[in-house]
Amino acid sequence: MIKRKDELTKVVGPIEGGKGEISRELLIEGDELKNKAKVFAKLTVPVGASVGLHEHTDDYEVYYILSGKGKVLDNGGVVEVGAWDVVYAIDSEHYIENNGEGDLVFLAVIVNL
Repeated sequence: MIKRKDELTKVVGPIEGGKGEISRELLIEGDELKNKAKVFAKLTVPVGASVGLHEHTDDYEVYYILSGKGKVLDNGGVVEVGAWDVVYAIDSEHYIENNGEGDLVFLAVIVNL
């Protein structure tokens, strides 16, 4: 299957009570994932914006950073992340904030347990 860029669902707005307007391109979603995952998306987080603190207990989330810099909550501490880092949350809470000088861009997938 192939989805063209103009076929992707695009959503702009805050996520999980975070700061700023975050752009999401939903690459694969809903029934396309056969209930194995909730969403596979590309997120673009402007400087100073964030995905708010949220918890994953019935699913888990993975971020693959494509470009930019950010900070994340990891095992209770705040850690810097950048291009090519992988961040994941299983039975934990997390957030990600852009503290760089340009957009923070990453792929995100939420997988059902």
